[in-house]
Amino acid sequence: MDFIKYVSTPLGTLEADAKITTLKLTRGRLTGGFVFFPSGPAGLLYMRANIGVHQLIPFNSGEAYHLDDCMVPFHLGIDLISPPYEIQIHTWNESLVYDHACTIGFFLVPKSRRNKEINALQALETLCEGYHKP
Repeated sequence: MDFIKYVSTPLGTLEADAKITTLKLTRGRLTGGFVFFPSGPAGLLYMRANIGVHQLIPFNSGEAYHLDDCMVPFHLGIDLISPPYEIQIHTWNESLVYDHACTIGFFLVPKSRRNKEINALQALETLCEGYHKP
């Protein structure tokens, strides 16, 4: 499943008052994604993403992407096993002339609870005397 968010950030937004955009996901495994900066921000638009208090991209804490006309792919292996299933995208824009935007996408492989429930029921069937499925 692909989840994508277009984030426009007003001019003059400081890091201390960064715009926070929430991307709602579902239960599963984050396998990767990308962030796209169109031509225009010239390094004035900054972006980082967190899951709760943990910085996810870029992985090194306190850093942020600030690019121009560039797409950055990223590879993850993070299981989202308990709610809330969401990522907070922090952006700020040091431009005093223009609003700037970026697009961020995440790839997620959903995990179903159904398989675990079916396996649990099948295990219970073997405990019942007189009933054995051929």
